[in-house]
Amino acid sequence: MTNFESKQEIGELVQEKMYPYRKGMMLVLSMGSLLFAYILYLSQLFVMGDAHIIWLVFAVLISTSILMVTVRPVILLNRRLWMNSLLLVHLLIYFYGLLLASDINQPYSSGLTIIAVILVLLSIVLVYRTTIYDFPSKRQRLIKDTRRLHFINITTGIFIILVTLFFLWAFLLFSGRATLGFLTLLTPISGWILSYTLQMKLLANQQKAAAYAIVFIQTAVIVTGIVLWIIGL
Repeated sequence: MTNFESKQEIGELVQEKMYPYRKGMMLVLSMGSLLFAYILYLSQLFVMGDAHIIWLVFAVLISTSILMVTVRPVILLNRRLWMNSLLLVHLLIYFYGLLLASDINQPYSSGLTIIAVILVLLSIVLVYRTTIYDFPSKRQRLIKDTRRLHFINITTGIFIILVTLFFLWAFLLFSGRATLGFLTLLTPISGWILSYTLQMKLLANQQKAAAYAIVFIQTAVIVTGIVLWIIGL
């Protein structure tokens, strides 16, 4: 027993062996996000004269939460649920940060926009990895089908969330205040969450045909919306 290291060190070695580079990616995301948040806030403040203090608070909170969960994971928590929730919120907040970065005057805008894109892409990669590979659900027996549906739903979900966030940002930019129309923009996200949840429940009950039918309808609706939008342009 004296030849073994501490429990924490052994646990970290096991985690790294099971999920290589995952902890490093999470640390880069969290610490890089913290640094970016402060730089972007100061750039907006001194270059554009805008103080986005609310965005800064949320950005620091979500980045710090990811850092804490990475360094000191809580065993009692559902790690996949908590990590994905944090990563999705991070994605929303820092996509908005990407819009703020692109709004700054040159030459500051280019560098900040590139950093924001890298952070958003890293967050997306970690969502895929956490859901599909690192922490698979124990309720699902159809592993390949589960991974396939997770991949489709995460892809469509990220698209829906980013598009919705863009329209929310544009709505607030031009209207200046939140109205009932503001809430209707959240309908696509609500529909995606319900569809995703129903698919996973059907798959857990071995109802593959029904699960695939729902994901087909969901994807068809999204593709139809994109085609109609392109035609409208």
